[in-house]
Amino acid sequence: MIKQYLKQAFRLLGENKLLSVISIIGTALAICMVMVIVILYIAKTAGFRPEVNRDRTYYLSVAMSVGKDDGRRLSFGSIGLPLIRECYYPLECAEVTTAIIRDRWNNQSALSMDGLKSSNGKVIQTDPAFWKLFSFDFIEGKPFTEADFDSGIRTVVLSEHVARALFGSERAVGKEMKLNFNVFRVCGVVKDVSRFANTAWAEMWIPYTAGTEYNTYWSEGINGHFNCCVLLKEGVTEEELCQEVQSRIAKFNSTLSDCKADIGYQPNSQIMEWLNGGNEGKADMAGAFLRYGIILFILLLVPAFNLSGITLSRMRKRIAELGVRRAFGASKGNIIGQVLFENLVFTLVGGLLGLCFSYVAIWLLRDWLLVTSLGDAGLSGGMLNGYVFLAAFLFCLVMNLMSAGIPAWRVSQVNIIDSINN
Repeated sequence: MIKQYLKQAFRLLGENKLLSVISIIGTALAICMVMVIVILYIAKTAGFRPEVNRDRTYYLSVAMSVGKDDGRRLSFGSIGLPLIRECYYPLECAEVTTAIIRDRWNNQSALSMDGLKSSNGKVIQTDPAFWKLFSFDFIEGKPFTEADFDSGIRTVVLSEHVARALFGSERAVGKEMKLNFNVFRVCGVVKDVSRFANTAWAEMWIPYTAGTEYNTYWSEGINGHFNCCVLLKEGVTEEELCQEVQSRIAKFNSTLSDCKADIGYQPNSQIMEWLNGGNEGKADMAGAFLRYGIILFILLLVPAFNLSGITLSRMRKRIAELGVRRAFGASKGNIIGQVLFENLVFTLVGGLLGLCFSYVAIWLLRDWLLVTSLGDAGLSGGMLNGYVFLAAFLFCLVMNLMSAGIPAWRVSQVNIIDSINN
């Protein structure tokens, strides 16, 4: 029976080529548009290597210093190391706390010791906890150690393309290089990281104690050069983390003389950091999701109605055919089952084509879509979500089956003679 239905479905594809192409392409484009939007959303919010813990990671990116007496705003920006040491490193709600210095605007120059090979890239200055929060794929070696960090020893972890540029291969552990004319020893080499990993991405990673910026701060230690990431302990809620942070900030403020720290609505979750990172106000989560929901709904609903109209038109042309089948003994259930199965085949073909279209669209539009604040990026396998495709496919399937099933049910109720004479 199923084999017969398949033959019938492909025969219909050949008989009504224009309507079949429009129906399949319509389903494909609807799914393609939804998939492109959701893939980009997942790239910004879902966990993938090395940022595998995004669901438990919270961000403390900025702080504002205000006058204690008059409340005047003194400065707003990145965080100073004294505030991090007093308020963030000791957090009991945190499994891991790491502090990061990154210059997002300027590359730093890496040179081989003979000066003949070079590579310009972004550098992150951080601490050993960084390697516990983020899961990098080490090709060779390991991260710098606590001893390296405490001693301020100049060690560096390289991305694989920087290692190849300087040493001709990824086998670079133990070799020396110059970074901004200071000699560093390579302790590890990691696989290149997607720029969608906005926090962890760099091309070289060094201990911040090997530089000088970490000891530069102002407003009594409130502001400096750091951003901070916190990995929440299992079983601890976001509210508990916020309460502890605010409590420690209040205690820190009590030790200051002329100003106090205000961190606003931080810490931010991954989604809030994406929507509002670095801003003073609170992220409008409900409004953002409402906008996304309306866009996705329209992208699915408009093509679905068009496909329903096409399917209904095709069904009206088949009333006589279905009447003949009933005259030869086909039951009402057989009639409805055949029509639904045929439409399932059309939607399945369109759905698979839409999935392919979405990846092609991402590739063709990569110079527009795959750009982050850190530059061009690439997608990783962890960003692709089959559940999203399944949801979009099922929505189109339901709309198509309803547009075919309802007319098929109505035709099955019509008198056989009236159907044949239609």
